[in-house]
Amino acid sequence: MNIDINIELLKTFYIVAKYKNITKASNELLVSQSTVSKSIKNIEEQLDCQLFTRSKKGVELTKEGEILYNSTEKVLNILNNDLKKITKTKTINILVGKVLADKVLVPYINLFQKKYPNIKINLSCTDIKGVKSKLKNDEVDIAIGYYIDELEDNYEQRKISQELHPIFVCNNNYKELINKKIKVKELEKYPYIISSKGATTYQYALDFFQENNLDITPTMEILGTSLITQLVKNGLGISILTKEFIEEELKNQELFEIQLEKELETRHLTIITYKNKTLSKEINYLIDLLIKKDK
Repeated sequence: MNIDINIELLKTFYIVAKYKNITKASNELLVSQSTVSKSIKNIEEQLDCQLFTRSKKGVELTKEGEILYNSTEKVLNILNNDLKKITKTKTINILVGKVLADKVLVPYINLFQKKYPNIKINLSCTDIKGVKSKLKNDEVDIAIGYYIDELEDNYEQRKISQELHPIFVCNNNYKELINKKIKVKELEKYPYIISSKGATTYQYALDFFQENNLDITPTMEILGTSLITQLVKNGLGISILTKEFIEEELKNQELFEIQLEKELETRHLTIITYKNKTLSKEINYLIDLLIKKDK
């Protein structure tokens, strides 16, 4: 005999058997009593046996019902445990700089976890040096960073919609640089604090110096945007920082934008993935959030 009973029918049977009461079962299942009764009748017809007898308090299991109840309990427990394992082990590994994680990524993670609360997100908050090997070796699923001009065909970059605006900044020790247009060449007179070698901001600054024939030797090379921000706030030099990341400091006049006659080039963030890897629907949903396909 070929028996094909779906899991929802078995679940209904199990809840009725557990409470020994159709009314209580219908309340837990959020369906009508007649729907519960029809489900039980459907199973009994398929098995060609009676599973319950009526009692004054509700229903009682027959011998056949006891056998089915015991096996159904085992099946549902195994299924529930395995489903928990599956959802718990689903993880998205993201390589992203600490500042980008704080200033850009966090709001999107909040949106993502409203839809996928059981998905674990691991953030590797370092610079994206070695990003290609980490993607290829499956150490991370996606990387988020500034646009990379030269990237092999095995990798894909998708621009995040948000544009970022680098600016030169100083504190009020450098009053002569505040509230007026400054020629780029004048920057050579001032101590410059630069990001550590290997960071994309480091190369961005060097490219700007070279394009404008600036003879600037950085006085400090610092790992971490937060520390650079603190040093500039304390008057130890000028630097390039991202305007969107220091809005509070600019508003409170702890930092001041140095307005140049020639503006710095807008920067774009990208999501970098390895083309040979199949991405899960959850990862693709997060990517869509970041590139604003899904608002």
